[in-house]
Amino acid sequence: MRVIFQVAGLLSLYFALRYQGRKLKDIGFVIEPRLREIGHAFALFFGVLFLSVVLYFVLSPFIPGLRGALHSTYDRAALFGIRVGFLTLLWVILNPFHEELLVRAFLMTEMIGLYRSTLLAVIVSVSLQTSYHLYQGLPAALSHIPTFLVFSLYYVRTHRIVPVILAHLLLDLSALAVYATHH
Repeated sequence: MRVIFQVAGLLSLYFALRYQGRKLKDIGFVIEPRLREIGHAFALFFGVLFLSVVLYFVLSPFIPGLRGALHSTYDRAALFGIRVGFLTLLWVILNPFHEELLVRAFLMTEMIGLYRSTLLAVIVSVSLQTSYHLYQGLPAALSHIPTFLVFSLYYVRTHRIVPVILAHLLLDLSALAVYATHH
C-alpha cells in the first residue's frame, strides 16, 4: 500500500508539472548527476549524520524526552514489516524520491515563486516534513529537523535535488540495514 501511495504521489507531481507546462528538471531533477553531485550527496549524508549526533548529545541533557529519540518507541515492524522483502526495499528506494521531489523541490519552488521568500519556503518544507514523521514520536520527529533543514538549505542554494535524493536514500538504506541486522 505504501508503494502505491508513493507512485501515486510521484505521478500526481508529474501530471501537475505537465499541466503547468514544466518538467522535472524545472524543479531541479536532472537525471544525469555529475560526479560532483554524487560527492555532494555523500557530504550531505555524512554531514547530517554528524550534525544529528552532535545535536543529540548537546541537547539530550537539557531535554529528557530527547534521550529516547534514537531508541524511539514506534513499531518499526509496522513500517518495514516483520522481515525485509522486495516491497520493503522498493518502498525504501521510492521514499526519497517521493519526499524530496514533492516536499522539497516542488513545494519549495512553488513557495518561492508565489511568495518570493526562501525563508518561508524552508520553514514550510521543514515543518511539513517534520509533521508527517510524528508517527515516530515527537522526540524522533524533532530529531530529524537538522536533516530537513540542511537538505532545504542545500536545495535553496543549488536548486539541485538529485544530491538530496541520494543522501536521503543513503539514510533510509542505512536505517533499513540497521533494522534488518537487529531483527
